[in-house]
Amino acid sequence: MDTRKAKEALRQSIHERIVRMPPNLLLAESRSLCRRILENLLPPPLTICGYYPLKTEADIRPLLEELLQRGDSVYLPSFAGNQLSFRKYDNFESLSPGTLHIPEPPIAAPSPDPSALQYVLTPGRAFDREGFRLGRGNGGYDKWIAKQRNTNPSTQFWGIALECQIVSEVPHEKHDQKMDRVVTARGITHC
Repeated sequence: MDTRKAKEALRQSIHERIVRMPPNLLLAESRSLCRRILENLLPPPLTICGYYPLKTEADIRPLLEELLQRGDSVYLPSFAGNQLSFRKYDNFESLSPGTLHIPEPPIAAPSPDPSALQYVLTPGRAFDREGFRLGRGNGGYDKWIAKQRNTNPSTQFWGIALECQIVSEVPHEKHDQKMDRVVTARGITHC
């Protein structure tokens, strides 16, 4: 099977695993994962990018609120087609559905200073213990991560995963960007 077909098959398999998860298990894993992330970040104030979770992703909304309350600068994804950028996040009420129908900060909200960005909490469809990430197939995150790494090599990219999203090997290509760490409710893998 070629790499692209293997990626699509894995996306489908992981999607099926997640939709079969009991809602209480998804909630419990998400809460544990949020605590684990918070315990392993540097002290505030931080400049950090997160994401607004889809129903098939770990729900990090409580973490985003905690980061704001402790004085961190938080940014969420904004898409223009496949072009990913991040915008300042202040509260859930300020978000509105974007191009991909995912809540996003206002277009006028500022972007982070790439040289000050410390962490990027990165969603994905699947992750392996080497740090490879399988996204949704549009390449937006891979392009943005490559650009950010070129600008600021010290930015840490953390893959945020439910336990059922961890696989033995993610099929990958030359352009696919690895995570520095993969975080689950059970632990953190340094890649």
